[in-house]
Amino acid sequence: MIKLLHLADLHIGIENYGRIDPATGLHTRLLDYLARLDEAIDLGLEEEVDLVLIAGDIYKNRTPNPTHQREFARRIRRLSGAGVPVFILTGNHDISPSIGRAHSVEIFGTLGVEGVTVADRPKLHRIDTRSGPVQIIAVPWVTRHSLMTREELRLASFGEIEAELRKRLDAFIENTADRLDRDIPAILTLHGTLDGAQVGAERSITLGQDLTLSRSVVSHAAIDYVALGHIHKHQSLGEHPPIVYPGSIERIDFGERQEDKGCVLVELSKAATRWQFHKLAARPFISIDVDVRRSSDPQGRVSHALGRHNVEDAVVRVEVKATQEQTTTLHEETIRADLEAAGAFVIAAIVIDVERETRGRFGDVGRELRDGLTPRRALELYLQAKHTDPDRMSVLLTAADELLAQE
Repeated sequence: MIKLLHLADLHIGIENYGRIDPATGLHTRLLDYLARLDEAIDLGLEEEVDLVLIAGDIYKNRTPNPTHQREFARRIRRLSGAGVPVFILTGNHDISPSIGRAHSVEIFGTLGVEGVTVADRPKLHRIDTRSGPVQIIAVPWVTRHSLMTREELRLASFGEIEAELRKRLDAFIENTADRLDRDIPAILTLHGTLDGAQVGAERSITLGQDLTLSRSVVSHAAIDYVALGHIHKHQSLGEHPPIVYPGSIERIDFGERQEDKGCVLVELSKAATRWQFHKLAARPFISIDVDVRRSSDPQGRVSHALGRHNVEDAVVRVEVKATQEQTTTLHEETIRADLEAAGAFVIAAIVIDVERETRGRFGDVGRELRDGLTPRRALELYLQAKHTDPDRMSVLLTAADELLAQE
């Protein structure tokens, strides 16, 4: 039996809903992500795992800054120092934005860091662990340019390209699985979307176009475990073999507020592979909606609603539905003071939602759109109209800039 720690979607560097920590000089949300990674590594070392597999998306984007690279390298060195091999699959946030440029984790392979394998192309790997060898079929995030020639791309429609990519990946997986040594445990690791997966808030930060593969393709009799990445919601898509998304290690935004975040411990065996999800102490995100339109004491009604939630150490947003007349009796500073007194980590937004004003804001956006704005400016106006947190807006606009630069 080989013990495996399966992680994915670390997204080191996402820094929305936080502030600079004066003690370290680092952003508090960066510290959150690093703390979750440390928590997972602690679990793996306590359980004496034989291998750590990270199924893609190490950083928040394809060009991590030196601080983010340093902090991740420190965690890799800790595992390497403990004699635990690390297998890193590249995801859509890791690959180079253009041909010829290095990807974000290529440095580990270039330096030949002992015990670290970087899988940036479809390939079969054999990793030796203290409990025996493991076979790993690696299917990183693929791009059209990585599997097709320029001439093939020029002559084909988008639909034809998608169909050809699926065909080639299906053939690679099937042919490689057929060549596996049936006496050695085998893993297939994929960064991407399988049909039937429940997608969520990760769509808002996805870089690149998803290519959905069939679950039947990965359900080969010679494969003992399918280690997935890319979808942030933990889920299992099958048990023979186990097909598992561990999910991301930390919450990105309010779209993930009800999702547990964690990692997976796997007991890999040719006889019967077993796995277990372990929840990590992700930062709570709490959304409080209060309707005071029929209340004679709007401010008191809001204070009462806040008191019903434990907001300590949480990222909190509050939306109050009120009439135009009630706005004069609702005070944002009082709501903020109540949340701060209750120990909220960050107050993401306090919105007094008055229907007439909301229509006016969207009307202004509509007029500007009709005047011929750039796509980026249109997105910015939309996010402003939706009361998007400034840090969150920055993340989305950065992702938009990267996508637009590829056009």
